[in-house]
Amino acid sequence: MNSVGDTLRYLFPLLLVLILAFQVDGRSSGNLHRTKRQEETTDFKCPKADGLFADPETCKKFYICAGYYPFSQNCPSSLYFDDIKKFCTRKTKQLVCGPVEAPETEAPPTPDPNSSSDCDLSVCQLPECYCSSDGTRIPGGLDPSETPQMILLSFDGAVNSLNFDHYRKLLNKSRTNPNGCPIKGTFFVSHEYTSHFHLQKFYADGHEVAMHSISNRSPEDWWAKASYEDYAEEMVGQREILHKFANISRDSLLGMRVPYLHPGGNDMMAVAYDYDFVYDSSIIAPMSHTPIWPYTLDYKIPHKCMQGTCPTRAFPGLWEIPLNTLFSEDGTGGMCSLADQCVFQENDDESVEQFLKDNFNRHYNVNRAPLGLYFHVNWFNDRNKTNVLLNFVDEIRTKHRDVWFVTMQELISWMRNPTKSANLNSFAPWACEKRENSCSIPKNCEIPLTMDGYTEMRYMQTCAKCPVKYPWVGNFEGSAEGYKIVDLARDAEPEPESKKR
Repeated sequence: MNSVGDTLRYLFPLLLVLILAFQVDGRSSGNLHRTKRQEETTDFKCPKADGLFADPETCKKFYICAGYYPFSQNCPSSLYFDDIKKFCTRKTKQLVCGPVEAPETEAPPTPDPNSSSDCDLSVCQLPECYCSSDGTRIPGGLDPSETPQMILLSFDGAVNSLNFDHYRKLLNKSRTNPNGCPIKGTFFVSHEYTSHFHLQKFYADGHEVAMHSISNRSPEDWWAKASYEDYAEEMVGQREILHKFANISRDSLLGMRVPYLHPGGNDMMAVAYDYDFVYDSSIIAPMSHTPIWPYTLDYKIPHKCMQGTCPTRAFPGLWEIPLNTLFSEDGTGGMCSLADQCVFQENDDESVEQFLKDNFNRHYNVNRAPLGLYFHVNWFNDRNKTNVLLNFVDEIRTKHRDVWFVTMQELISWMRNPTKSANLNSFAPWACEKRENSCSIPKNCEIPLTMDGYTEMRYMQTCAKCPVKYPWVGNFEGSAEGYKIVDLARDAEPEPESKKR
């Protein structure tokens, strides 16, 4: 049977017998009712070819339509026809007498003509484009044994005197990569509570600084719903703050990660694309025994979207450094994208050590996709976890001469120009870099922040001149007037290309 109508026509005789049998009492018979119904005339018109429909005059009666022909039927004496449930039932407050108009079925969404397509290897070529069908392909066609195992250490949130020594203990200059240069990490920095003096010290040591928003505001799902203008103020505004108050050139501020890992879909990526960011690192890749390599957003993301708000449009040349899900092989380490968020069943040194080794081995022994170890400061507030991490880093450095602790930018430099492990000691993008030192004595700024109709004092350390007001969303300069990123952009430039797409 190929349709509802066929089904009803096939079942109609049986359905009619059952309904009539249900009605039989001591005063009537099925034949009498059937004869009476056949002699009746009715003005009822079936709204559809087949189905059960309420009588417009009374709740006690309904019609069975078959091929647009109505057959009237009465409910048993104590019951009423429910046009939603399509059967006779007892009368309740929820029962609506008579026909109920069926809700219109929403039309399927119109396909977005600008949606990204599947990876096309004949078109997508390094250095500006990289994709693969499942995200696991090694760049440059290298064999895993020829590929360096890159480890990405990152730190999310504010940087200040309370966590500076914790991070510095790990990022000690005595810990070096195979070329003799110190290991490096990436700081995704939010503005509030950040000491730009301490941050500038990390930057001077060769570490990368990237954007994590100005406000780091809650609720968490705000970021998934934020508009293009919201992201411009938060991320581009943060870049301007870091440029002005941490003395970092805009050309060095190239990456972003959304707070709480709640990406804002196409609007978020459009901001990154329009304002010349090189990469984002906010999208979580699902748990897998074959990790995902970074990719550009020229095409569809090559894995399931875990957060529900991943981009669906193409942003050519914009890199995504996904967060591969971390997990212990025996299941005792939970699953997490940020290492400090994993909960261990046995919170002892051995469990944490095995967790780190399991994740390293999964990357190193399979396809050498970069291993991301991403932290908030709470990991380092636990002395045991800190010591385990330090020992792990030292052990890996001692045992493996093809393991490198690099920044996000250094990773992308390698992906644009895949180079065998044997040749990396002379790989220019990973060479030691000398940067200008931070000042010796910072300015301690006590400045007002006006927000939501009230003013409070905030404190900020910087080597630059203290601003008039505390820099914030909608006033990245901290000026008396307060300028927005989007206002300046509208005055200076035509409509961004991504807004036209």
